[in-house]
Amino acid sequence: MPATQSVMTTRRGQFRDIYRKLKRKGFLEHTPVIFCEGDSWFSTPLSMNLLDWLVFPTPEDEARGVPLLGAGGLFFRAEESGDTAKNIFTTGNIRDLRDWYDGFEFDLVLLSAGGNDFVGDFLKRLFAGKGPMSVAQAFRLVSDSGRFEQVVAGYRRFITAFRKVRPQVPILGHTYDYSVLMGQPANLTLANIGAVAILKKDVGPWIGPHIQTALPRREDQCAFARLLIDGFEARVLRTLKNDPALGGAFDYVDLRGTLAAMDQWFDEMHPTGASFHTLSARFGAAIHERLPAAKRRPPPG
Repeated sequence: MPATQSVMTTRRGQFRDIYRKLKRKGFLEHTPVIFCEGDSWFSTPLSMNLLDWLVFPTPEDEARGVPLLGAGGLFFRAEESGDTAKNIFTTGNIRDLRDWYDGFEFDLVLLSAGGNDFVGDFLKRLFAGKGPMSVAQAFRLVSDSGRFEQVVAGYRRFITAFRKVRPQVPILGHTYDYSVLMGQPANLTLANIGAVAILKKDVGPWIGPHIQTALPRREDQCAFARLLIDGFEARVLRTLKNDPALGGAFDYVDLRGTLAAMDQWFDEMHPTGASFHTLSARFGAAIHERLPAAKRRPPPG
């Protein structure tokens, strides 16, 4: 296995089989085992997403010997595009995921959830029949809806359940970055993403059309989206990180302010593949710091 090769598994049975083989051969002592759950930032088929860049080395990185998550990594991948915190963090789904988590020695848990809870039908219902208003007033509607508290409660259920199984294993999330393509759907063609363009049903936009009556100006729509992302960081991620009841189990990587150019975005909510690669460098560094010492690799000389 090449020095930087990582193992991607999408089916749970595959994960089990590979885990057992690595254990028999004594490879688990130096192989990170990562549990992943989340939304399209971990799973979008539109490009190499945030998680894909951690699983697969680029040919250039491979040639230079750049380490990705230690000496290879085994990933349990449960993420799905379009998932919300509301449906990821149900009692039944958490129970199912916890049973898998309990069956293997994981080193780290990665979460990517919450972005979809604040767009789409949520905004459509919230702003239905609303006339022009200020950005602050628009954000107050979101704040007063209770959605931030609902997402926090879901995260807390998940973190609490997983912490009971292995309190010493870090659980790491991330912020989203500021969207700059308000109202623009994904441009899916056979040329740019292949056959998945035929199968992809929801191409957005998920924000602009639902708030354009209340916020007609594009600049105000972008400002509103920034407040959503800042609110998610402050009222969800930071709240969980500082919650003494969670015992420091949860932390997150702040990715805001990384992608400011329009050509760094594929659509309203998804960066391009190259931009996800940029974000993955920051996310990967934080992951590497939290791995057991025996599963880290020194930087290339």
